[in-house]
Amino acid sequence: MPKLGKHRVDQNRRQIEEAAFSLFTRQGFHGTNIRDIAELAQMSTGAIYTYFPTKDALYESVVHSYQKSVVSSYQKRIRSWLAREFQSAAEPFSRHNLEGLAREIRSFVYDHADYWKLMYIDVVEFNNQHFAHSFHNVPEQFNWPLDGQLKKVAANPSWCGIDPGFVLATIYMQILTYFLVERLFGGEQHLGVAEDTAIRRMIDMALNGIWRIDGAGPRPAAGRQGSPGRSRKKSDNLAVKVRTGKKISR
Repeated sequence: MPKLGKHRVDQNRRQIEEAAFSLFTRQGFHGTNIRDIAELAQMSTGAIYTYFPTKDALYESVVHSYQKSVVSSYQKRIRSWLAREFQSAAEPFSRHNLEGLAREIRSFVYDHADYWKLMYIDVVEFNNQHFAHSFHNVPEQFNWPLDGQLKKVAANPSWCGIDPGFVLATIYMQILTYFLVERLFGGEQHLGVAEDTAIRRMIDMALNGIWRIDGAGPRPAAGRQGSPGRSRKKSDNLAVKVRTGKKISR
């Protein structure tokens, strides 16, 4: 048998991986056998084993390939977008920028739904062996590409004092979870309001908190220790200063 050229070898590997990806995300890893993959890839089972000695090796290759193509592409896109917006905006955490971030996240989830299914399969069948690193220190994933911009935010006298990377990562994960539930779990407006309204309200909570600062809203119930009234008043004064841009005395 003549030796295949590199281009043909790569093409065959991609063909096998695409067939495996399609079946894994529909049937799960253990619910898919090599014969299924060979049939969809229009190859013999022997040809599959020529490229991948085991089904586990094929799965790992599928995960690696899709992480490289889908996630790397998305990370470059989202970081480029964030850097552009953060550099051009006077207030990086503005409603306009956060709504734009939500649109980018939605696009990623809806355009690559099967990739997320692959992740959930990994959680169930491999104890998230192949995807856990994606969720290690999420704030740092924002901090290193946006270090300069986030330092400017932290230095603003009106900033709340929390690490901006932590804030951005928290907002990101909340919005990501919302769209994952909507797309993969058949959420159908699972928060009880239309998508645009849900995202708007999430951003409202991120920007303004959940308590009014004009004295008209409810107050938390008193606890056993300390004076909640005094603590709340101090918190309200701080919130007023943050919102109005007044210098905060320490």
